[in-house]
Amino acid sequence: MERTREMIHGEGEVGPIADINVTPFIDIMLVLLIIFMVTAPLMMGGVRINLPKSGGTPMARPDKPMIVSLDAESRIFVDKEELRAPDRHEHFKQLARDSESGEVYVRGDGEVKYARMMELMSELGQAGFARVTLVTSITADSSNVSRK
Repeated sequence: MERTREMIHGEGEVGPIADINVTPFIDIMLVLLIIFMVTAPLMMGGVRINLPKSGGTPMARPDKPMIVSLDAESRIFVDKEELRAPDRHEHFKQLARDSESGEVYVRGDGEVKYARMMELMSELGQAGFARVTLVTSITADSSNVSRK
């Protein structure tokens, strides 16, 4: 009878719980994973540019690409930082020295004149980049791309 009374009132067998409750930890980790999965594609590039369209298959994407952007007003950006003409060449030289692969990706707005794009590519080559790659937007229908 005494034993039944102890069990009903919870007396006698109550002690500290030694198990760790990991459910809240897992919930938080899943929420963070979803947030990073949604925001990671948005972090690529930084400057809004109307890329020209091209056909073909996408190239493999490097882990940490060096991206230089040229917008419609001919302003030059590295990631989201605008570079002014006086210190641009030295900045490009430093980036080329710090680059592991010697590769740079150039995103140019479709409204930019061809001569201006070539000036930027020449400037990057003179700064020491071994490979300058142009970034375009891939179209689903490549039949509208003229081939000569």
